[in-house]
Formats: sequence, structure tokens, C-alpha cells
Amino acid sequence: MEYVHSCFYSENAPKVHNVPYRTREIFMSLVIEADEFERGCKQAASLDAEECMLRFSFTLLLIAVTHPLFAQFTYAPINVPGAVSTQARGINNNGEIVGFYKNTPCLDSDIRVPNCPNIKGFKLVNGAYIKLMVSGSSRTVIMGVNDLGDLVGYYTKSSDGTTHGFIWYHTNVVRTIDYQNAPNATVPFGINKAGIVVGGTFGTGPNGGFPGSGWVWANGTFSTMNPTLPGNPAGACCWAVTSISNTGVLAGLLFQSDYWQAWMKAGTDQDFFTYPTVIQCCDTSATGVNSNVDMIGFDGGPSSYSAGAGWFTKHIELNEVNDAEVTPHFIKVAYGPGSDNTVLQTFPFGLNDSRGIVGTYFDANNQQHGFLAKPNF
Repeated sequence: MEYVHSCFYSENAPKVHNVPYRTREIFMSLVIEADEFERGCKQAASLDAEECMLRFSFTLLLIAVTHPLFAQFTYAPINVPGAVSTQARGINNNGEIVGFYKNTPCLDSDIRVPNCPNIKGFKLVNGAYIKLMVSGSSRTVIMGVNDLGDLVGYYTKSSDGTTHGFIWYHTNVVRTIDYQNAPNATVPFGINKAGIVVGGTFGTGPNGGFPGSGWVWANGTFSTMNPTLPGNPAGACCWAVTSISNTGVLAGLLFQSDYWQAWMKAGTDQDFFTYPTVIQCCDTSATGVNSNVDMIGFDGGPSSYSAGAGWFTKHIELNEVNDAEVTPHFIKVAYGPGSDNTVLQTFPFGLNDSRGIVGTYFDANNQQHGFLAKPNF
């Protein structure tokens, strides 16, 4: 029987699941040793205290070095049978997963909003793949799902080639939704349990395109949602709302000051940040938020295939005081390693309240797969 130290019951303690026994044993012994040092130092005479604290500090350093050995997530692939590529885009609190696949090779010019013509939708329920196409469509792209099983996405009509947003209710009724006077296609990304849908307007033709504007749809009415950074009341030039939680928290991305930023809105509070720091350095896309105000995304803008460093951040509001911005603590989301021992390009897209993540990754042969990541913390 293994000894489990009391610190492992702490919420913030690193977990030791899904790692080799020997590695786990070494890590646990270091934690136990550090605890003994700390208690011993408190009881030591003043002449011994300095040496004791040095040994304690060294043990903490060893813990910090070994911590990355422990997997933060456990990954599993998602591949629609017979497909040449699969992308998972949404997961609800019942574990239902949705996305889309292709039967013939085609690389989308936009990782965020696919524009290949041969896309078909699916949902994965209790291990069974169900293939889905909106009636009369040549392309059906499923982007999100809520706890009722309602689906959102966009489709292209076979008859005239036009593209429209849709809500596919769990009652098997499909409703078309189109943002008013939009020059580009209406692209829904997410829907919460209350039936509120979020999205943006994008070009979905051969050349793709930047998002034109972000919106929220509720009870048949669209509202424009324009995030504004402090000092810039005019707002961003390009933005989209990419996720909504059951509690109404919004996530998205915006292009401002010559780079993409992640964005979160909870009530009147708005947060803006980039990965890996809040310094204006790196294009960042936020793709999901849950009721805990955990968020996911990846580095790069929506059409950047040079990106692929996925991230998760836990409750970004937790350490704020009077809405003062703080640097989020990021955990890498990376499927792999590949056959050459490198981390594979990984793009998280869907997040539920249990911190389950779905998305897509490219293998060493540039083949695209879906994935499910379950947290070990």
C-alpha cells in the first residue's frame, strides 16, 4: 500500500495519476521530505535554522523540477470511422461531443472557421458516432452543443451555395439564424442551456476571412457584442464571441493594436490577455469558457496554422481584487508526444464544467484528428 501524504488532498496540490509508479514514488517522497524539513526547521535551534532552511529550499526546488513530469491531462483520440480527418468542437456536461469530419483531403485556410466544401457533422454519444447533415445542405459544420443536446453551427445550401447559421434542437427541429445585414456568413460557435447562442460573422468561401463582428442571439434577437479595451471606446476592428457558459460568461477574441487577444466578459467586467503573458507579444485566441470561468484557447490568430500551442487557465477571476487585472496561470494543452518525441500542434475548442476539453491536433504526418482531454487535477 502506497503512502499518500495529506498535502495531496489539497486542491492546489499536483496530482500524480497516469504517470509511472517509480516517478510517482520519487515525487511523493520529495513532498514528504519537504514536509518533514519544514516541521523540523520550526523546531530547530537558531544555530541550525539557517542550514535547515537551505535544505528545505533545495527540496522545494527538486519538487518544482519534477512537477512537469506529471501529466495535467489524459488524452484520447476522436476519429470518425472512414474519415480522413476529424475535428471535435464542443462537449456538454453530459459528455456528448460534437464536431465535423471530411471524407476527402482538404486543408481549411482558417483553423477557427473551416471553409472546405466537403465537411459533414457528427456527434459522439456513449461511444457511438452519429453522422449529421442539415437537410438540403452540401456542407454541415457543427460547432457547439448544450446540455439539452441542442447543436449549433453553419451549413451551405446545395441549391444556391449560400451559407447560414443554424440551431438544431434536440427535438430534431432545425432553425436557420442569420445576423442582420452581414456581408459574410453567420457562424454560431456555442449555445448554453438557456438557448442563448454566440458567434461572429466570417468569410467561409475559398479564401476564408477575418471575423467581422461578434454577436449574442437570444429569443430570436441578435445583439452586437463589441469588446472595448480601456482607452479605446471605438472598440476593436475585428472580433467574435466564441463561447458562452451556462452562467452567461462570454469568451472570444478581438484584433486590436496589431495582434489578437483573448477576451472574457462576466457581467460588466471584461478581461483581455495574451498567451503566454499579458505583455503585448503574442497573438492569442480564446475558444471556450465554462461556469467556473475556466478558459481554453491557443496561441495565434484564427487563421494561423503556425500556432498550435493550446492552453487552459483555471478561474481567471479568482485572484482579482476590485477587478484589477492579473496574469492568468496557464496549463499547456498538448497532445503527444509524436513519433519524433515532439509536442504536436494542438487546438482546444470545447470545454465543459468538469474541465473536459475537446479539440483537434495534427499528427507527425500532418493528419488531423479530434481529441478529448480529461483533467488530472
